[in-house]
Amino acid sequence: MTTTLAPLHEEVIRLSCDGYAYNGRVVHQPNARMAPVVLVGGAFQYQDTWGRLERALRRSASVITVDLPGSGTADALPARYGFDFLTRALDDFLSVAAPSPVNVLGASYGSAIAYQWVQQHPERTERLALMGTMAQLTDHVRARMERVLRLGEQGRRTEIEGAVLDSMMCSSPGVTVSRRPAVVRCLSRALGDLSTNDFAKFLENSRRLLDHPDPGGPTIRVPVLVATGEHDPLTTPALSRDAAHRCADARFTTFKDADHLVHLERPTELADLLTRFFSGESLGGLDYCHPVEYIGRRSPVPAPRTGGERQSSCAPDGS
Repeated sequence: MTTTLAPLHEEVIRLSCDGYAYNGRVVHQPNARMAPVVLVGGAFQYQDTWGRLERALRRSASVITVDLPGSGTADALPARYGFDFLTRALDDFLSVAAPSPVNVLGASYGSAIAYQWVQQHPERTERLALMGTMAQLTDHVRARMERVLRLGEQGRRTEIEGAVLDSMMCSSPGVTVSRRPAVVRCLSRALGDLSTNDFAKFLENSRRLLDHPDPGGPTIRVPVLVATGEHDPLTTPALSRDAAHRCADARFTTFKDADHLVHLERPTELADLLTRFFSGESLGGLDYCHPVEYIGRRSPVPAPRTGGERQSSCAPDGS
């Protein structure tokens, strides 16, 4: 039997939060078999740069991406605004883009925003996946970020490129990392092509991480998946596993032959894992990652829903 997929419809939504303009989009999948997937990205992950990962997820679900204040095409956001502000902006956006429950992926910098949104809105969340995350900044990570900021204040952008690559990628010659040369070229180009405005956003976002510690809050009880690359030098497997222990119903794994940039190094495999998790399928026997660990209390949860799809077009706010 052959299934003909209807053309995908893209909906663009523009909003502002306390005067800071931002925007996002929904790519509607009319043949969705699971709830919409919200992608909240890290540094250098803008709403239109998810590439193969987004295309793979769109086979099974509508996909929602967003440039929150301080990222991508959105307005710059001073570091004095914390993650609570970004969480509020995400909620304002999802109130328009996704009236039904969603699956959420938070990656690296975006994992703090995704985590806090799910804390505050468990009734609007099916499942949460966190990639490259940590429960709190370690002294080691803080020192790396402070060095990047010092280099930025001195205008030493070439040295910043090396510092960012060193913090996110495993360069050991004895370690296998999938697509390492291509990913180095991709990240180097992204760093080199940053406009003055985008570079300033990057520095403000880095300061935000240093200046706004995790506020705590209630334990997340929806199903959670935490993962990273087995060679991640930034949000190491140990730090990511610790983050999983904060959740009541968590799963943890690491991707083989990958570091912090799993979405670039193993996009097909990451899409497969996310699709399995978000749709409630088994995570056993996967050859691209280490056996999944189940952490915390595991209580029965409702089967994932496909959810209704929003049909109306967005109402721009004039920005």
